[in-house]
Amino acid sequence: MRLKDLADQIGHSGQFASIYFDSSHDTADAARQIELRWRAVVDQLEGAGLAQQTLTALDNAVTENPPSQGRAGRALVAAGSTVLIDEQLPEPPPGRIARVSPLPYLLPLIEHDAQQVPHVVAVIDRTGADLRAVGQHGMNQESVQGTEHHVHKVRGGGWSHWSIQNRVEEKSRQNVEEVAREVSRLVDDVDAQVLVLAGEVQARKALYDAIAPRAREIAVEASTGNRAEGGDAEAFEHEVRRILDEHVEKQRQASFDRFHAELNRDNGLAAQGLNETLSALNAANVEYLLVNPQVLADRTLCSGAQPTPLATAEQPLRAAGEETVHTVRADEALPIAALATGAKVVTSDEALPDGVGVLLRHT
Repeated sequence: MRLKDLADQIGHSGQFASIYFDSSHDTADAARQIELRWRAVVDQLEGAGLAQQTLTALDNAVTENPPSQGRAGRALVAAGSTVLIDEQLPEPPPGRIARVSPLPYLLPLIEHDAQQVPHVVAVIDRTGADLRAVGQHGMNQESVQGTEHHVHKVRGGGWSHWSIQNRVEEKSRQNVEEVAREVSRLVDDVDAQVLVLAGEVQARKALYDAIAPRAREIAVEASTGNRAEGGDAEAFEHEVRRILDEHVEKQRQASFDRFHAELNRDNGLAAQGLNETLSALNAANVEYLLVNPQVLADRTLCSGAQPTPLATAEQPLRAAGEETVHTVRADEALPIAALATGAKVVTSDEALPDGVGVLLRHT
């Protein structure tokens, strides 16, 4: 179950457990260390009064599934006897989180999702390419191999040399065109935001010229990566990750640049502070919810049976006809309200009054 689906189903009849912990399996005693870390989580959940059926469901999920490989984290959200979310994280969380509350805590998963950029990687030479496409539904790897006859130029002179050279160039062109068609298809299939091009310089340039305009717009060339055996695969993966991280940060910064520009414009499509944010969320008028988790901290809000409306006190909700009002954490309620109303959530350590701001859909 993904986050929007979960937000759509939320009511306040029960309790949610939200867990983020270090599930690294990178030492000789890793199994024992994971067991100890999980026992600490269970103790914390029991101390917070989590129902036994939920504890049992979580314990089964953690102990029965295979462990992570290397450094990793684990994110789990459960309610009743059902584990709603169980995901591996590429890095351990900064600290252990184990919450029991009327709402799930989704901000760490939202931050994780923001780092998962749909992308395609193409490592090319004159004979073909190794391709990797990563989208919302996982990763697909394949190899496109051109015909190997006459792929190497030969030394010599005269007409014979020209003839073979010409055939080599034509075969290389055909190989590049074949790869370009597959790369362009993958870009569309995963709705890629970034295309990383690597490999032989001339083949890489030829591929860039041959791919579809949509793919060319998102292409970034890598300085490492090749198809030959013995290449530094780790260095290449680090460069791919750097390229993707730069894309994520550029997107995040673009959201905040737009936010500040709208704040400084008369009747601009932006607001900041808790009260203004609540008004916009309650009116389903939020395109982006901007959150600084450290500033928002432990603030609480009042909520009825659905993700919205939200208020800073009970009285407005009672006056609106809410029979049951709950006290909820703002860092849980605000992201869920945003997701439930179709807004995107962006986290940052940038200064915001009360830790929140919004980009509006309309004035």
